Amino acid sequence: MRPRESMQDLPRFTQPFLTWVTGVPRSGDTLRVRWSPALAALAGVAQTAAGIGLGVLALTLPWFGMVPLLLFGWLTTAGGMRRLDVVLVHQTLHQMVTQGKSGNRVVSEIVTTLLWRPPYDENRKEHLLHHAFPCSLRDGDTLYLRATGARPGMSEAEFRRYLVRAVFSPKHHWAFISGRIRANFLSRQPVYRLAMAYACLAATLTALALTGWWVQWLLLWVVPVTFFFQNQTLLYTLSEHRWWLFDNAERLTRAQRDQLTFGRFCGEAVPDTRGLGAARRWLARSGWWARMVLVYAPYRMFVLVGDTVQHDLHHVRPKCDWANSSWVRNEDLAEGRADRYYEAWGGLLSHVYVGNSVRGWQTQAAAAPTPVPAE
Repeated sequence: MRPRESMQDLPRFTQPFLTWVTGVPRSGDTLRVRWSPALAALAGVAQTAAGIGLGVLALTLPWFGMVPLLLFGWLTTAGGMRRLDVVLVHQTLHQMVTQGKSGNRVVSEIVTTLLWRPPYDENRKEHLLHHAFPCSLRDGDTLYLRATGARPGMSEAEFRRYLVRAVFSPKHHWAFISGRIRANFLSRQPVYRLAMAYACLAATLTALALTGWWVQWLLLWVVPVTFFFQNQTLLYTLSEHRWWLFDNAERLTRAQRDQLTFGRFCGEAVPDTRGLGAARRWLARSGWWARMVLVYAPYRMFVLVGDTVQHDLHHVRPKCDWANSSWVRNEDLAEGRADRYYEAWGGLLSHVYVGNSVRGWQTQAAAAPTPVPAE
């Protein structure tokens, strides 16, 4: 039984939350609210704005209230920025946000200018190379992870030490931010995009000179768009694929390529409380709910955002209805097309262990959802 199926009998009002956290709809449920690229963009903007708002509120509080709220605001802001980057901009590279090519370019250039990310042409060229040679040494993401010190075959303890070093590494962060600066202000790119970057910079500096909000800008924008955004990108990328599975080979069969990507589903099975007393049942269920809300939900909000849970679907069917990908993937499984899908359940550490071939960590083959009897 998949962990999501153990949640079938929980109250109906909890099911939308569980579908969002896990990334898997309940068997037998139907899609009631259809998402669109516009809603995905709105979610990214709203989360970014909410994070900045929390930061503004934090700066009015005494230090003991300011510090935790500011930290939460940074994570929220960077999570919203990641939604705009890894969800929205990513789909523009596949021409899947607007109907016309020019519209996808416009959306991408606006977002990447604001977030100091690579311009559309450079970004698209690199991303299509990633799709053509995933996890090879021609894949920029593979080279990025190698540069941070990632390697296959580590034990869990070794990988955790690597993770702490990478997250706080000045070398990692300088390489990341300097690459972003070069891509926006110093690289050969269309004149209009260079003009956008410098116009945005000039507008920002002018606004700061007029308002004097330098400290607020540094705290509420620069910190989340650099340290937090870059670390959330690292943590996401580490589990995006099984990077070392085929020794970074360039030529792979379709079956091998399918194994490189997996559904990163969040959560764990509801504990079996049969035979337990009332107090122990309550403790087991309360602990499970606490982990779903305090461990897995933040992972979904800050790192594994939007449709990225079903990244295997994107590589199998890149032209699908990505904004509703959890339902599309479930339909594929229900209709007998499970042979191309793999998955791993758990949280951040479980997923990065699988992605980096940490000893003993593997994916499991996907299976069709268990049919639910009609009510």
